[in-house]
Amino acid sequence: IEKVKESTKKAKKKAKRDFKASPHEEFGKTLDDAFMSFIVWAKVKKQNEDEATMYNVSKAFRRVEAYAEFMDDSEDDLSKPALSADSVKEAIQGLAMTSSVEKDGQFVWWFDLKAVDKDLLKKKLKPVDSLRAFVWYAHFIMYNKTAQEKGMVVVENCGHMGFFELFGLFPMKLGTQIDRFTIGVIPVKCNKIYITEGSGWIKMFMKFMGMFMSKKMMQRIIFLEEWKEVPELLGEDCVPVKFGKLDGKMEIDIVHGEYFST
Repeated sequence: IEKVKESTKKAKKKAKRDFKASPHEEFGKTLDDAFMSFIVWAKVKKQNEDEATMYNVSKAFRRVEAYAEFMDDSEDDLSKPALSADSVKEAIQGLAMTSSVEKDGQFVWWFDLKAVDKDLLKKKLKPVDSLRAFVWYAHFIMYNKTAQEKGMVVVENCGHMGFFELFGLFPMKLGTQIDRFTIGVIPVKCNKIYITEGSGWIKMFMKFMGMFMSKKMMQRIIFLEEWKEVPELLGEDCVPVKFGKLDGKMEIDIVHGEYFST
């Protein structure tokens, strides 16, 4: 434990940032908790149960730097006003994001693009509002014990959306920022990304993007051909009500139950 504490001190010194935009206090956490989440993320997988728990501190440092750089670059967007549940509630509901825990204990982040409130995104919200919603939500996951210990699975229903329809909702710059933060910045292991109703152009686009991704990351992205595969992989109880063509059992998800139920 003392080695881990010392690692967090080194991480803070190495990062050379003040983390003004970090919303850790919003989730009842301290900056030490934030750094600890990076150490936990960098835990080395044991080959057998008799081995001592080890941490890849260099890996944690690199991810802290990536986090610090993103938060620093986006400080004005994320801190004016400060990130809070109230400030992102409308955007989160409009983006149709939900979360649950699947049968093996992994955190699941659900995106149903066909359920997105298009009028809200196009007529009222700005791209920065969507960015703030994703960053706030990602921090909730970052501090979630289940996500820290088991990692997360992302399920995205693309609903056979066309190129212009999708990028009309999520401009290229916004999509790049979201991907950068959710995949390459937050200290949560993304175990799998399941995509339903992915159009041919999306599959071709992912093959192109594969040139810039690690082989390990590309292997985590899986296009599902049939809806029944979702509950088979994750269990029926964690599937949201009316997710795509599924009529799941989960009526109130983790985030809405804690922050938006009243």
